[in-house]
Amino acid sequence: MRLRWLAAAALMASAAAGPASAGTSISAFAGLLTDNPWEEVALRPWRIDVQRPGLAGLVLGQQLGAPVATRLGTLRFGVEAQLVRHAGLQDNWEVNLPVTARLTPERPLLRVIDSVGFGIGLSRATRPPAFEGQRGGDSQRIMVHWHLELAHELDGAPATDAFLRLHHRSNAYGLMGPGGSSNGLVAGLRRSF
Repeated sequence: MRLRWLAAAALMASAAAGPASAGTSISAFAGLLTDNPWEEVALRPWRIDVQRPGLAGLVLGQQLGAPVATRLGTLRFGVEAQLVRHAGLQDNWEVNLPVTARLTPERPLLRVIDSVGFGIGLSRATRPPAFEGQRGGDSQRIMVHWHLELAHELDGAPATDAFLRLHHRSNAYGLMGPGGSSNGLVAGLRRSF
């Protein structure tokens, strides 16, 4: 029921946002959690220890301000509202509100990566996530969320990206209290309006 409400709110927000230059997007993703630290997931993906719990999410994104031209490409800032459902070993909802930055180089990186994104903000779980507690200390409801994303613009589908994300929740090296962290590898689609 909550997922349907979020999807309806996202559609209404995108309709109210106006033309494509408004920078509104809707995304959906799904993936698996791993029992690896984020550094290992990002730098040695062949060593990933996939866990039973899975996650799926809906995202409403909004660009903030005008794009900025840099020597590396076009930089866009924004904000996201994420609603994430965990199932399996941990059974909870998660709401994340990251601010984002996305770099779109003039030419794709490695011929397939059209943009690289990063987001960071607060994350709130409906209950302390069980899997995070197993990974090192007390599980916390409120933690820091960040993600690192690689995206590819789909040919024949204007304003639509396929993306891979490292979805991370942590205590920010003790800033949010004692507790473990979680790392998910997710794949998704984003449609911009």
